[in-house]
Amino acid sequence: MRLMNPIVIEGYNMNFIKIINKRVLQHIVFWGISLYILLMHFQASSQISPTDFIYTGLFSIFIFVSVYINLFLLIPRFFQRGLYFQYAIYLVASLGILGYLQIFLFDYLVEWLFPGYYLISYFNYWQTLEYFIIFVGITTLLHLSKSWFLLKDSEAKLVKTQKEKVEAELMALKNQINPHFLFNSLNSIYSLVLKKNENAPEALIKLSDSMRYIIYESDNEKVELKKEIDFVTNYIELQKLRISEKDTINFTMPDEIGAQMIAPLLFIPIVENCFKHGIKGETASSFVDIGIYINDGSIALSTKNNIGMVDSVERSKSSGTGLGNLKQRL
Repeated sequence: MRLMNPIVIEGYNMNFIKIINKRVLQHIVFWGISLYILLMHFQASSQISPTDFIYTGLFSIFIFVSVYINLFLLIPRFFQRGLYFQYAIYLVASLGILGYLQIFLFDYLVEWLFPGYYLISYFNYWQTLEYFIIFVGITTLLHLSKSWFLLKDSEAKLVKTQKEKVEAELMALKNQINPHFLFNSLNSIYSLVLKKNENAPEALIKLSDSMRYIIYESDNEKVELKKEIDFVTNYIELQKLRISEKDTINFTMPDEIGAQMIAPLLFIPIVENCFKHGIKGETASSFVDIGIYINDGSIALSTKNNIGMVDSVERSKSSGTGLGNLKQRL
């Protein structure tokens, strides 16, 4: 532990320093380019002299101040809060005051600060303000552009996070179907075993085929409609093994199944309910009618069943899971 803590802290500090340095570097590059342009602009002769450096540095002081007052005070406090009128008032006031300070610097303080250098401002008050407006305008646009890109990046990350959350929820719901389907199927086979029905081994084979589909196909976002219908068919055949001769099961499939794709395991909760609540107990002439139809741009599932008695084997607290799950997935 004594060895690990400094490493963790050092890693944290290094990441923090990288973030700070990146932002600082951006400002350094901007002002380096700006000062070079101003130096070339204020150059009095073909050769750059120390006076040119001093003049450019002095001229940039209050431009520098105006830019950072705007970036760190006015924009966060007013502009970003939607107080645009107050922002404009304070911005104009700050530029006006700093413009006068610029004139005061060159008219009164330069000789005291740099004796022996004769420096006079080439610009009057309004011309000086033009430089302030240009720099404040450029840095404001750069700041807002950066904020816009950061906002778009945050929105993209939020959308990605929400999508991953939905996908995780759908996977969790899909995984709930597996034990639910297995539970209902095992109940059916258990009923056959209790009655010592010779169809119990065949029912186990049907269940094995169904579970193979669930394990290997249901993790996909979409599956072929034919595979989904084959899965439903297999389940219906499994149920037929346990019903009596007086019960009726009608299953209507599409005449032609093309390359349509569908989310897996959407049909089975409704089909399960037909058998769970339909063919039960002492109900005479029990029936289940199931139809899958392909129309233009849509796939329809239609089911109908009578209401039978629920036996003790299938009376469980897990009742109702399937339809709730299906609604959430849809």
